[in-house]
Amino acid sequence: MRYTNPDSGLRIDLSNLDKGRRRFYESALQMLEDDVAWLEFEDFAFSFSSPVFKTSRNRSEVLNDPLYLVLKDIWLRLGIRQGLVTPLKETVGANARESRQAGSHIAAHRSDMAIADKPAVSRRRGR
Repeated sequence: MRYTNPDSGLRIDLSNLDKGRRRFYESALQMLEDDVAWLEFEDFAFSFSSPVFKTSRNRSEVLNDPLYLVLKDIWLRLGIRQGLVTPLKETVGANARESRQAGSHIAAHRSDMAIADKPAVSRRRGR
């Protein structure tokens, strides 16, 4: 069995899923088809009762689990479809057009940047 995203061309082999995980995958596909609310799908797919988290021992196992990758892709597809997530291509193009200003290729001066780990009090006042 193979999951394919027709929009991105993503293909993930799911032939090693056991019965329970296969049922969970089929439920996720049905939710995609039914266009359930994005946050409802998120609760379904990524709660700690999800089979992805039940069988894994660490974060690396979760992130490399083919079922997790499919659930994440379905979640993003629902978000894009419902207008809650911007597709990557549009995001890059929109940011480049909207936020790009003349001379923006020049690096900011260090004194113009806020440093998160230092207080906002000047050196003289801090003494």
